[in-house]
Amino acid sequence: MKIEIKTLIEKITLEFDNEEYFRKIHSEITEALLDDLNVRGVFYEKDGCGIMLPALLLKNSIISIQKNADSSPLFS
Repeated sequence: MKIEIKTLIEKITLEFDNEEYFRKIHSEITEALLDDLNVRGVFYEKDGCGIMLPALLLKNSIISIQKNADSSPLFS
């Protein structure tokens, strides 16, 4: 499972081994996209490294979700 976030400058790939963590991050991304004040964000952590994705970055990106590693994106 992975979520790809494509900005004008870079492509960020969030990979998940755990279905529960995938759903948590997906929910946080949805909340950030719906945030009118742009104060929400998503903190993704894997293997001791983390990245903060603010609402405005997410709103100005193309987000693709792949549920299975060998499948095409569910949404783009």
